[in-house]
Amino acid sequence: MIKNFIKATFRNLWKTKSYSFLNIFGLAIGIAAAALIFLWVENEVNYNKHFAHVDDIYVVKSKQTYDGSTFVFESIPGPLSQAIEKEIPGIKYAVRMASNNSLLFSNGENNLYLNGYHADPEIIDLLSVDFLQGNRSEALKDPNNIILSSDGAKLLFGDEPALGKSVRIGNNESYIVSGIVQDFPNNSNLKFNWIIPFKKFETGQEWLKEWGNNGLMTLVQVEKNANINQINAKLLDFVKNKTNGQVTFSKNYLYPMNRWRLYNTFDKNGNEKEGRIKNVKLFSFVAGIVLLIACINFMNLATARSEKRAKEVGMRKVVGATKNSLITQFLGESLIFAFLSALLAIVFVYISIGPFNSIINQKLEVDLLSTNHLLFLLIIVLSCGIFAGSYPAFYLSSFNPISTLKGHKQKTGASIFIRKGLVVLQYTASIVLIISTIIIYQQINHAKGRDLGYNRSQVITTNLQGDLAQHIDLIKDQLKATGSIEHIGISDMSILNIGSNSSGFEWEGKDPKSSILISMLRTDDEFIPSMDMKMIDGRNFNPHFLGDSTSIIVNETLAKMIKKDGMVAGSTITYGTESFRIAGVVKNFLYNSVYEAPSPLIFIPFKAPTGILNIKTKAGVDIPSTVQQIEKILKQHNPSYPFEYRFLDDSFNNTFQSELFIQKLASVFSILSIIISCLGLFGLSAFATAQRSKEIGIRKVLGASVTRLINMLNREFIILIMLSCLIAFPIAWYMMNQWLGNYGYRIDISWTVFLISGALALFIAIITISGQALKAALSNPTNSLRDQ
Repeated sequence: MIKNFIKATFRNLWKTKSYSFLNIFGLAIGIAAAALIFLWVENEVNYNKHFAHVDDIYVVKSKQTYDGSTFVFESIPGPLSQAIEKEIPGIKYAVRMASNNSLLFSNGENNLYLNGYHADPEIIDLLSVDFLQGNRSEALKDPNNIILSSDGAKLLFGDEPALGKSVRIGNNESYIVSGIVQDFPNNSNLKFNWIIPFKKFETGQEWLKEWGNNGLMTLVQVEKNANINQINAKLLDFVKNKTNGQVTFSKNYLYPMNRWRLYNTFDKNGNEKEGRIKNVKLFSFVAGIVLLIACINFMNLATARSEKRAKEVGMRKVVGATKNSLITQFLGESLIFAFLSALLAIVFVYISIGPFNSIINQKLEVDLLSTNHLLFLLIIVLSCGIFAGSYPAFYLSSFNPISTLKGHKQKTGASIFIRKGLVVLQYTASIVLIISTIIIYQQINHAKGRDLGYNRSQVITTNLQGDLAQHIDLIKDQLKATGSIEHIGISDMSILNIGSNSSGFEWEGKDPKSSILISMLRTDDEFIPSMDMKMIDGRNFNPHFLGDSTSIIVNETLAKMIKKDGMVAGSTITYGTESFRIAGVVKNFLYNSVYEAPSPLIFIPFKAPTGILNIKTKAGVDIPSTVQQIEKILKQHNPSYPFEYRFLDDSFNNTFQSELFIQKLASVFSILSIIISCLGLFGLSAFATAQRSKEIGIRKVLGASVTRLINMLNREFIILIMLSCLIAFPIAWYMMNQWLGNYGYRIDISWTVFLISGALALFIAIITISGQALKAALSNPTNSLRDQ
């Protein structure tokens, strides 16, 4: 019997090759889209799951409130780690880590930057680091030891053995490679090329002994079955108790590793809110919609061709087939179609995984031997086969055998209504996706086009490192002498990510109860002109002015906090026992977030040996040639450091990664949904045209024009698309209004977006169906009338 079913299915597939192709191809695209999203979701939800103790690992967070706004940081005081490990029961390890640093490594002539951490030795057990070479218990005992990841060792030493070899860091210190460890997978928050003992980092860093300075990240592993609530209760005011109430701003707590990837964002009250999990939910839903659209195609085409199979159903019933056996047969056919679609989808996934990885900036891999992947395919095949085949199976099996054998037409009112409803559903989803894609694109461009308060174009940034600081005046003169450079400003951080701040500044008239978090950026006198910022009061730094090293510049926001009109040049603010004179006020500019209003900020004179060179080129210069000139000059003074540079414009655009990710995926899914919908529409229009061939022939004989016939054939589908627009518009408006609500600086949704999206959907639909209509309208009427 099964053999007979399979034989009948393939015979039917071959007899109706065109419709079978539309069904299999459309469903394959839907399954491939769902499979790609499954790979991405699998990667996201399994982030950090490779750590053996992932359920017991936490990071210590610091919740700090300033003037009603609460911020959550991962920087905590230096003494806290060792103190909580000793004093709070349930904590197994508390490991200090300096932030992920990029250091210059040298092995002979091989110089390159590698990322890693300074960390306490317990990091090895906490993260279950897998040693390929070396002794794990001794690897981080000596401050001049270094552990390299397998990838880091290969980059530095190639195929040569690295264990026991010496490597220079920053061209001034040598370390002995004491261990080679397995690389962490890509879906890890703690990837590294190297680990150096924390003892090396803390040497000479007196601020690490103070409870009032936050600057370290601390990882904690708790004992099995430890009570986290009790630990957090002790941790909450730990810093306050240790300082006898002097440091009160920091409320600490443990934040689980399980939530680092998908959550780890906080509102203005310091409460956790959804992070990347929103995207996971959104695109899982969208993938389901695309798959649903593909299944609808199958249902529509199957029921549309019902009359072609009516006699087959009648004959089977006459020879004894029951309704259940017919349902089983048609569901079996549907499952075979789904299976064939899944095979084709696998080919699509292998072809598209590379471009898809480029879009999402990941390294996803397909593994057909993986239990999860096989299980996913099996579930997809079964669910698509049963869902897509269920309605056709019940519909076809309900035909009256006597009526079908006599050639009577089946009552199709309900099936036509359902078929039209499914077409409307398909196009509604497609139009919603088109509208979403356009609005996301508009929002990104809106944010990118916002007046930042500085000019980011033609600014090249590179690190101030090695011996550059010692020769900086000469370097500036040489760069300007090229004729291509206008200004060279120096800052300790990028203007896009200013992470240093303090609430300890005071001024006359400030409310003593007020606690204001103020950002700090250390710059030289050329930074403001290199960014084309505007001074609105006072002056810029001037190194030739005696005593200007204790001057500061404030931004407009802070100036208006100090004095209503913001004219505060010449005023004084204090920090502890230090006093600073305000030299000038710079017009507000956006930093850290393009969506928020500028927060208060202070410019402090730059004194550090390392930082960032912000090189402003002149308008119209040849950029490649200018970069070569910059490299040549910097290499003269810093020959052992590789020259690496970035354009500030590119760095700024990279801050929109999250939005671009959503836009790219939405674009891909809207294109796929349109393609699948068009496949279905093409099949339905071809079928409808074939059904009406006799009517078309008679109308042509009676004098109907080609245009009139095309309009007649297209009218029904155009009405369906217009109905889809009416349903899709309010849904899309609601969804995108909710999404835009996440941004303080946002666009207003314009009605033109709906007009353009509806027109686009209508245009694509007309192109899809008009070919069939034109073919029918131009055909010889005698052929259709003779056939009938």
